[in-house]
Amino acid sequence: MNGPKKLMSVVVEKKVIAEGICLVVLEIKEKLVYKPGQYISLRVSEEGHRRSYSVAKYENNKISLIVDVSPKGLGSLFVEKLEVGSEVEVLGFLGNFTIESLEKIKNVYFVATGTGIVPFGPMVEMVLGDGYKGKVFLSWGLRHVGGLYWMDYLEGIKKKYSNFDFEIYLSKPEVEWRGKVGHVGDNLDLLEIEESAWYLCGGNEMISQMKERLVAKGVAEENINYEKFY
Repeated sequence: MNGPKKLMSVVVEKKVIAEGICLVVLEIKEKLVYKPGQYISLRVSEEGHRRSYSVAKYENNKISLIVDVSPKGLGSLFVEKLEVGSEVEVLGFLGNFTIESLEKIKNVYFVATGTGIVPFGPMVEMVLGDGYKGKVFLSWGLRHVGGLYWMDYLEGIKKKYSNFDFEIYLSKPEVEWRGKVGHVGDNLDLLEIEESAWYLCGGNEMISQMKERLVAKGVAEENINYEKFY
């Protein structure tokens, strides 16, 4: 049976990687079936409340999560209090926000806001690692430069694969910023959207606006995939 399983995990690493953003690595004792883009559900209270988090990496029975702890809700407070050695009940892997086929797709675009970028790391690596020859482009929107992470990781992918590129938009850069200022989607008119596939992840407002604009430009709805985070 390859369905999701409920099992215990142990925190083996935890660190702050940006303002209000934590990396948490959980180790499990059993190998699970995982597809890039999926998430896990954590039990975050004695009463059994659960919260879901996209998987940033799954390797050697270690599950890496990148969590925004700034909302101070039930889930973020639980994650904030975790320490190395803490035990956490997990349920996974879950979700259908995955890539099944890119046949006849000329270009693949990933658009994220905030921690919506998390599932895109393994998804991008899978597409490129499988030998996809079309253009793979990632747009990531954040408010401030302090929220940035994964820069070395993304640059590493770019150096390894000539058909990958990315851009970062800051909506409120409070310090000198040499990158883009604005919002993801600002460059939509410059992109080759014919026979393209789109993956959107992040805030509901961004996803709704992007879907509307893409459909208006002729992108088939079956080629627009999305996961709402907030």
